[in-house]
Amino acid sequence: MSKLYLAFLWHMHQPFYYDWEKGWLSLPWVRLHAVKAYFDLPFILSSYPETKSNFNLVPSLLEQILYYEEGKQDLFLKLSLKPAAELDFEEKSFILKYFFSCHWDTLIYPFPRYHELLIKRRSDKPQDIEKALEEFSTQDFLDLQVWFNLTWIGFGHENHPVVSELKTKGRHFTEDEKKALLELHLEILKKIIPLYRKLQTKGQIEITFTPYFHPILPLIIDTDLARRNLPQAPLPPRFQHPEDASLQIKEGISFHERLFGVKPKGMWPSEGSVCPELIPIAAQAGVSWMASDEEVLYRSLGRSGPQVLLKPYRALFEENEVAMIFRHHELSDRIGFVYRGVSPDEAADDLIKTAKGLAKTSGLKEPLLVLILDGENPWEYYPDGGRGFLGRLFEKISADEEIVSVTVSEYLENFPPQEAITNLYTGSWINANFDIWIGHEEENRAWELLARTRSIIDDPNAISPEAKKALLAAEGSDWFWWYGEHFTSLFDTEFDRLFRNHLRQVFLALGKEPLIDLSFPIKRAKAIEPEEPPVAFIKPVIDGRKTYFFEWIGAGRFMPATVGEAMYLGESLILALYFGFNLENFYLRLDFKQKILDHLSEEVVVKTILAGGKHKVEIKFKPKAKDISKTFILARGPFRLYGKDAGDISFQEILELAIPFENLGLVKGEKVNFYLEIFENGLLRERIPRSGNLTFTVPDENFEQVMWSV
Repeated sequence: MSKLYLAFLWHMHQPFYYDWEKGWLSLPWVRLHAVKAYFDLPFILSSYPETKSNFNLVPSLLEQILYYEEGKQDLFLKLSLKPAAELDFEEKSFILKYFFSCHWDTLIYPFPRYHELLIKRRSDKPQDIEKALEEFSTQDFLDLQVWFNLTWIGFGHENHPVVSELKTKGRHFTEDEKKALLELHLEILKKIIPLYRKLQTKGQIEITFTPYFHPILPLIIDTDLARRNLPQAPLPPRFQHPEDASLQIKEGISFHERLFGVKPKGMWPSEGSVCPELIPIAAQAGVSWMASDEEVLYRSLGRSGPQVLLKPYRALFEENEVAMIFRHHELSDRIGFVYRGVSPDEAADDLIKTAKGLAKTSGLKEPLLVLILDGENPWEYYPDGGRGFLGRLFEKISADEEIVSVTVSEYLENFPPQEAITNLYTGSWINANFDIWIGHEEENRAWELLARTRSIIDDPNAISPEAKKALLAAEGSDWFWWYGEHFTSLFDTEFDRLFRNHLRQVFLALGKEPLIDLSFPIKRAKAIEPEEPPVAFIKPVIDGRKTYFFEWIGAGRFMPATVGEAMYLGESLILALYFGFNLENFYLRLDFKQKILDHLSEEVVVKTILAGGKHKVEIKFKPKAKDISKTFILARGPFRLYGKDAGDISFQEILELAIPFENLGLVKGEKVNFYLEIFENGLLRERIPRSGNLTFTVPDENFEQVMWSV
């Protein structure tokens, strides 16, 4: 049979986590994937010099690696470096919520002490974190700081003395040992770019790029292009900036050339997203070849099969041309999702057998099988970090005379594409459409805010570098990925904040006032479970004091600090929020953090928004006013009630509020969502909960009996 030419393209990417206000990276995934996959993959490949590969390195990822080299930190690193004995309440809450963020089966369960700490925490629910705050010792927190950073280190450094000694010791770590571990993280980060440069110089790898901040290029060119594959989807107001798509590509090429000394030839368009209009933009920027998914190819040509897939093409549009290759979807996904569940030998044998079978079926003389997948995400799910599978795979490829592993440019130089694609399908590598990034209410809202921000700029090249960077960062695909209903994570709120933060920075860098809409979350509100739900009727004395012990017993309680978000969004003004009721009144209590409240102006306004089935009620007051009752207003549609007519309010050591359900217009059995907003000088300072709503049902006479039964 003819030789099979095999090209792996490992895509390395993370969102741009830079927080403009704080000057750090808010999330740690660049660093944690760096000490694992970003180093491990080229490291193990270097042991098999006869095996070649391709690595797609996104410029915004590389820039963040350089940030660490420059001394910048991420929030998780900052909290890891802090001595455990000096952690405050907010920091401990954050660590308990987020320092178990990894795949438990492979990165926690195999390590007894880390598993023990997970069990001791119970869950990330606020009430469990509150209990853990009381039960975790200083040594527990120190061990947790170490294990979270230790477990991510990949096989490329598993024999490093720091790693092996810490894993052997297992517990009772010291601050010096933790410091040595975190210094190792930074040492590994500094090795990564030189390692890729070295392998490129040797000719063992080709390094390709993605447009700078990983945008969905067809949607940047024109969001209405989504109608080609989503004809019925509701779309946002049109965003049409092909010049931005061109800028993202040119900036990516320029950065790549500065970092690696050569101009990249190949481009992986973010998420394999392509359209005919992209061809001239890419060609004129100097891109020699692009890649996408097999489904895009099949829909472009109207035919399918190995004989169609296993060869390159010339993609043509308006007298412009780029070469294109297309990934084998199913076999690429086996590496990402299937092979982690079988032995390394079985996995490697299956891949090679399948690849040869495809080559034989194609009947092509020089078949090119392209496997493209995330180069970072799969390995935390492999029991050994992927070492066994990758080692066996590269070993078998090196020894197999029927397989030639190639860089893509090398193959294209020897076997230039012959067949043309004259009508490139508009789509991505996920379902051959853009449904992940546009069409949902949240996604469309994000596109709308991006468009409104973009409208203040005539030419991105004519504005300050900071404003341009913030704009291009906001065009990245990741923010839209996490909006909508397709995907969710523990960090949804932070992704939402980061996107709006990039847009705000555009305005600030231009000396303009940001859109007020950028102060409000885009992510759809969800019901938030309080630490304690209301379980009994209450009737507190509204005097602003803790009048007697049982006054608020039976009320619901929500503590903003325990949800672990304060480190991202600033310390909360509120220590605890209590809410409850009897048959006549809704009650609200706020325990302010006095040390913070003292520094705020008298113009601080607290708004409570309650929404029932038919209407919305807004309650507002100024907690620092000399006579708070004179600032107390209840608004329901066109109706207004003031002071005592609205209800009772008092603020001394605590703030207490009572409002008749009749004034609220709420009826028995009605489900109510509510949240608080705190404004300072007209600007939103805090929302409680940070995202989502607290809920309750207006009670009837059977409420206590029902709750007693529960």
